[in-house]
Amino acid sequence: MRIIAAALLIALSLANPAQAQTSAAPPAGCGFAGLGTLPLTGATTPGTALDAAYADGPRVYSVTSSASGPAMLAVRNARDGSLIAERPLPLALGSWAVTVAPDHSVYVGSYNATAGAMGRLYRYTPATDQVSELGIPIATETFVWTVAASPDGSSVYGGTSPTGKLFRYDTSSGTTTDLGSPVPGDQFVRDLAVDSGGTVYAAVGAASMKIAVLAPDGARKQVIAPPIEGSGYAYDVDVAGRYLLARFVTSTGANPMGVYDLDQGVWKDVVEDVDNLTVGGGRHGHDLYLFQNDELAKYDLKTGKIQKLGFTEYGEGAARPLGWLGHTLVGTSSTGRIWHYDRKTGKGRLLDAALTGQPVSIRSLGTGPDGRVYAGGFFTGGLAAYDPATGESQYWQNVGQSEGIVTHKGKLYLGVYPGARIYEFDGTAPKQLLSLGDQEQDRPFAMVSAGDWLAFGTVPKSGTVGGALGLLDPATGRTVIRRNIIPGHSIIGLAYRDGVVYGATSAFGGTSTPQGDAAVVFAYDIATDTVRWRTEPVAGDLALGSITFDASGRLWGLTPDALFELDPATGQTLRTAKHQTYPWSTATQVWLDTNIVFHQGLLWGKVQGKVYRIDPATMSFTLLARPISNLLLGSDGHLYLSRMENFSTYRIC
Repeated sequence: MRIIAAALLIALSLANPAQAQTSAAPPAGCGFAGLGTLPLTGATTPGTALDAAYADGPRVYSVTSSASGPAMLAVRNARDGSLIAERPLPLALGSWAVTVAPDHSVYVGSYNATAGAMGRLYRYTPATDQVSELGIPIATETFVWTVAASPDGSSVYGGTSPTGKLFRYDTSSGTTTDLGSPVPGDQFVRDLAVDSGGTVYAAVGAASMKIAVLAPDGARKQVIAPPIEGSGYAYDVDVAGRYLLARFVTSTGANPMGVYDLDQGVWKDVVEDVDNLTVGGGRHGHDLYLFQNDELAKYDLKTGKIQKLGFTEYGEGAARPLGWLGHTLVGTSSTGRIWHYDRKTGKGRLLDAALTGQPVSIRSLGTGPDGRVYAGGFFTGGLAAYDPATGESQYWQNVGQSEGIVTHKGKLYLGVYPGARIYEFDGTAPKQLLSLGDQEQDRPFAMVSAGDWLAFGTVPKSGTVGGALGLLDPATGRTVIRRNIIPGHSIIGLAYRDGVVYGATSAFGGTSTPQGDAAVVFAYDIATDTVRWRTEPVAGDLALGSITFDASGRLWGLTPDALFELDPATGQTLRTAKHQTYPWSTATQVWLDTNIVFHQGLLWGKVQGKVYRIDPATMSFTLLARPISNLLLGSDGHLYLSRMENFSTYRIC
């Protein structure tokens, strides 16, 4: 069973060997210096659609994500995969939402959390080869997850997050109407389908997994409860004749598909382990072509029987069946490839990639056992290494999204999303040691070497609360997992000294509701498997962040609005200083947003996009650089920084 969550699962393999890169000699002198970009690029295309009936030949439309934008709308020949055009989508970083309207116009919904950018709607007109930006459908929403056109072409519907809204765009007047939340309390309208009569089906998450049935004007007619227990998403939805198809992704990583009889008003069947996106894209009569455990299969909607077809070479990531060209099923993978499957011959083929790779944001930084700086890519994944001594870099393409990177006993370890997977990486083949997906864990941000143990802390899956503190001994394989060591909290910062792991939490998990009034620092004794103490060092701060020790053994923490010093023996808060303000009263999800390190008698920190030098004696801050997303103290004693795809250094002299 695979996990395909809100972000795509990128396989860890050796399909693409490491690529060596060269760069300019490393900078000398003191202070800030740009290092350009690391070789993190890729073509990730979560949003795709097929226009099988276009007059000039069938086309596949897909959007390639970009670190700092703009994302690119690609137009390809559906028969041979050749690239016809690539057009920028202004202010978009990527898209899951692409649909073709009856007049062959292509509508795209985007995502971008940057203030002023937000989730937007676009229209591409093939006849003129022009993209039109149609604005921000709902001012509060950063992500348009799905778009679907009505059968008469009069309307395009869209579903959003973070407040789970539905909107309707009138294609004649150009006006957009906010239709509200189909299922109040759910943060995501994850997918939409519109039937031949104009009825809208809205699949929601990340809690109830319900499907709202709405009239064309948005009036709610019915809410269909899922056929399974638990929490998560109704992730994909489609209508196939009298049947409503819904693929669910639960907080435990299960991904069953339900078949709902619209005439009888009952769930007819539940099919386990359906991996693909666009659940109805492979329908042919009463046969539905779908993927189970990475293999194409044929499901009979009448009898419920499944036949495995042997086709697995669809291009990695998540498969998306799009539709038929005669007896050939056309689909895409989330890595940008187009694939074909001929139902008459039973043969499939993968077409050559034709997309232009786009820059990938740096998600995480860590120092390797070889002294190099390692950087993990966001969403598309990938891993890059930079040598401070030579300025040379190296790139491994097929490595998943690393949330944490750390060296332990001479080896490099990666904490990978989704499923909170821990990998050992020797520079050639990543080796998975552990996964906590079945324990509802997703993001291992915090990692630290703790004696014989590799310690890590996690944020749980969307729709759940309660992160975990984990210990792994790579030499023996022994693990200790303590979920809810601080009830309801995520573990986002770790430090280690003398047999004790110190942790910092966020009161947020995979929901928008904080669990308690303040985040916590705690001390966990490895030998006795007990919590020595816990404290709330900054009243009202719902997330703390990175923590570190100074040369004297004092424990320091940096939150989005405060610096604090603790006595590690007792947890007593010795000093606290507010360095700026933070809107805690309106915050809906705050995880790890700070970095802090100690070097040469000073603290160095990143918070709210700025890098500071911090005097421990006076707790005063001196601004060094902005805007910055990640900070790392390199093995050479200098700081390494990133923002989007940009990589830089601050040389400490």
